[in-house]
Amino acid sequence: MGFKRTLKHIIKQKLINLLKEDQPTLIKNTWNISTGKHCYHNGNLLVRGKRYVKMGSYCSIGKDVKLITTNHPYGLPVLQSNFYKNYFEEVPKTGVKQTNTSITIHNDVWIGDNVIILPDVTIKNGAIIAAGSVVTKDVEEYTIVAGSPAKPIKKRFSSETIELLKTKQWWTWTDEKIKSEKDFFTTDFNDLDIP
Repeated sequence: MGFKRTLKHIIKQKLINLLKEDQPTLIKNTWNISTGKHCYHNGNLLVRGKRYVKMGSYCSIGKDVKLITTNHPYGLPVLQSNFYKNYFEEVPKTGVKQTNTSITIHNDVWIGDNVIILPDVTIKNGAIIAAGSVVTKDVEEYTIVAGSPAKPIKKRFSSETIELLKTKQWWTWTDEKIKSEKDFFTTDFNDLDIP
């Protein structure tokens, strides 16, 4: 293969790889994450720690998102886990009670790029986490949060619209039911909420 042909091949492969990077990736069930239907991320989703992430359906996660499921025990005299592993072969148990699930993300949640979600957080249905946020506390349904630490900015909809969406629970519908409800899914509820 000549130089020009090799260069064209390399450029073509680079372009193909760039296009692939911009395509959302389906989140699959693994040992540390369980997910409902059709949840996607835009690359470099990291789940770190020894506990579990439970995710509902139809969630959209941006690029470079970190889900941190455990913290260092801070009640011990030394903060470094390796200190205990090297000298005593294990990190002592502390008084902090933990369940197996650390982070719960409900349905239809949108998480922006470069978000960090810390242990023992629940993000409820329809919430939006703005890019670059650090989530340290639970996020209420249909609430937009932003910042470090993330704080509520506003509700996405009126309380009446939120009640309607809670009642519908559309994320439990079959694919056929979803397809048959096109009018529902193409309605801009913000237009309906204007007094």
